[in-house]
Amino acid sequence: MSAGITGQVGDQDVGTVMADEPLAVVGLNLGGPDSLTAVGPFLYNLFRDPDVIQLGWASPLQNLLARFIARRRTPMSREAYAQIGGRSPILDETRSQVAAVVAALGAAGVLAQPFVAMACWHPFSDEAVAAIRAAGLRRAIALPLYAQYSETTTGSSLKALARAVTGSGGAIDVAEVCSYAAAPGLVTAIGRSITDALATLPDGMRDSAPVLFSAHGLPESYIRRGDPYLDQIRTTVAAVTRHLDLGPRAHLAFQSRVGRQKWLSPYTEAALDELIDAGARAIVVVPVAFTGEHVETLQELDIVYRDRAMARGLTHFARARTVGTDPDFIAALVEECLAAARTKKWLVH
Repeated sequence: MSAGITGQVGDQDVGTVMADEPLAVVGLNLGGPDSLTAVGPFLYNLFRDPDVIQLGWASPLQNLLARFIARRRTPMSREAYAQIGGRSPILDETRSQVAAVVAALGAAGVLAQPFVAMACWHPFSDEAVAAIRAAGLRRAIALPLYAQYSETTTGSSLKALARAVTGSGGAIDVAEVCSYAAAPGLVTAIGRSITDALATLPDGMRDSAPVLFSAHGLPESYIRRGDPYLDQIRTTVAAVTRHLDLGPRAHLAFQSRVGRQKWLSPYTEAALDELIDAGARAIVVVPVAFTGEHVETLQELDIVYRDRAMARGLTHFARARTVGTDPDFIAALVEECLAAARTKKWLVH
């Protein structure tokens, strides 16, 4: 047995990891179409996921409904992706984040290799597992790039990875990161992004402009059935609000609803209208549930909601960037990976 390696991430002692047991770090995310022709198949994959569209007793109709919804939404979605360059940037964003985590682990003496598993487009979980096996790795940390847990996102992605591991023979041991809604590094990174956005406003508006946190929506029925997403979103917003001492300037709304059922509210466009009607002329919008840029930030927020708000009289629409590879956010992800590895006793103090 070879000797262990010790190291630190910032001021944190990461413990010891065996030199001959490198880890796979698997970034889990939704995925996105890599071309306009991929939009339809991507949407079909999204809506056929039983954790995303929860049909209960009607679940045998899942694939039929998925085809129907995808067919109806494809033209609109293609137009949205065309406005941001014809493809989603989410794969590149996720790869950069996982690479940054692996680099930080390596600097601390923890050997790791980066992989990505997407829920709705390539590379899927089975592709990631095949790559891990080809690299000869036996231990993997599943790292969701969703800060707040929902069965529709983190839960679904973890299940997909588990199925892929089982389907490949089950020779890979997986340590799971579940959520990090109030991780100090996440809070600091979001706070920095908000501060940067506020700095773009005129002097007289920076100290008073409302800060509207916009989270991806979810049907209210999912929350009633026990999904913790709403509580975790509120946890993140409360932590950032305290961090920046925003007080009553902070507001929370929800975007990207689909279908006719009741979703979490207020809806982002309605919240913007209400703030403008109350006299706001500058607003900072914060995509609190997204750790990387994709169509919901670059098109829905930056184009659709911005244009709507400006047409209603807003003079300054500032959008906080997602946390991406902010060093504090990456440090938070590293800590989550280390904690998950310790649960498996892969690291020894």
